[in-house]
Amino acid sequence: MFISLFITVVAVESSTIVTTPLVSNTEKKPRFFEVRNNKISYIDDEEVDRQIAILTKNLPECSVPEIPQNLDNYTYQLYLNRIQEYEKCRGQTIQSFRRFKGETKHYKVKFYDVDALIYEPLTPETGESYQTIAQTDSNFNEILENFDPNTDYLAFLVRPDSFSAFRAARKQAWKAGYNVGWEPLKQETPIVFGSNGRSVGVQ
Repeated sequence: MFISLFITVVAVESSTIVTTPLVSNTEKKPRFFEVRNNKISYIDDEEVDRQIAILTKNLPECSVPEIPQNLDNYTYQLYLNRIQEYEKCRGQTIQSFRRFKGETKHYKVKFYDVDALIYEPLTPETGESYQTIAQTDSNFNEILENFDPNTDYLAFLVRPDSFSAFRAARKQAWKAGYNVGWEPLKQETPIVFGSNGRSVGVQ
């Protein structure tokens, strides 16, 4: 069975959001890979989620003050002060997210417009050559061993220069029992996961 994925891709320069086709739902979890320069890189979004969870845990709780029933001068001023404290807390939280700099084995990650994450390669040469992924001790095979074909599938974002690498990775994934989905991605288009950008579909 071939799986097609649905991902929000943001062209940062023009702020245009492009969405790939959604076919039908699947219960399997997508494991994303980028295929660029004929190399395969795992997009470890779970590690990024873990880092964001640590950030969130250390943030103050910003509670919206309740509107008082009796608005005399004193209560009204107290309410205004609490509103200001809430807005200050909320502003600090937003700034903390904007300053967030995550990192995985292959990517540096930061927030884009607060509700989306942009993944940028650590180096132009990041990733594993498709010519070595069939080896038993390859990084690609080690990653696949941590997944389960019954609950996970592999989703490849393929750059125009890397279809040979994608075909090799797909063959290896099929051999390991995984369903595979893929979408083409222009060479210059950054990888951005939006708040609704990790849904998937099955053909």
